Amino acid sequence: MASERHLVVVAGAEPAATDALASALRDDGTVRTAYSAEALRESLDAEVDVVLVDVELVDGPLDALLTDIRAREFDCQVGVSAPEPERTAAGTDTAVDAVVGREPVAVRETVQWLAARARYRARLEEFYDLAERRATLADDEGDESAFDRLDRQLDRLRRDLGEMFDGLDDTSAFDAALAPDERGLDARNERAGDDPGEPAESDET
Repeated sequence: MASERHLVVVAGAEPAATDALASALRDDGTVRTAYSAEALRESLDAEVDVVLVDVELVDGPLDALLTDIRAREFDCQVGVSAPEPERTAAGTDTAVDAVVGREPVAVRETVQWLAARARYRARLEEFYDLAERRATLADDEGDESAFDRLDRQLDRLRRDLGEMFDGLDDTSAFDAALAPDERGLDARNERAGDDPGEPAESDET
């Protein structure tokens, strides 16, 4: 399976620090930067795989902003960067997929992990959609060529999912398969334990 590049939105109140993290991520995918909550909201669309929000993007708890992100019609993996990730993870009420420190290496590893989960979930959704189409075709006694085409597509997706599953631990694979409001916080907390007046525009490179 060919390597896929992901799309990440990195949001933080300090442009210099946000840009530094974005630079560390550009070898792996496309990065959009946002320096305010409003700019972050404007940066979100169905193409986004991962959102990384700095804990200091807004004054006070991030829960309202994170809930807004989760309420969008599209699905993405959400991470929070913080100077004290364990404390932030313990104090975050809204479901977050990962909490990480601000070190570029740790952030890059976390974003890669979140992107892998996002790709796995997207492939699962594609597989379920095709399986449903095949079942409908069977009920309608569709033509044999359509069955063959769908079977080939399903076989390809099974192989892709098998390869992706091998790259994730069991908890991550299970958690990624759930809808955002169904995801547990175990993977988030485990990930946190692994980690030792600004412009409003949004940029994509």
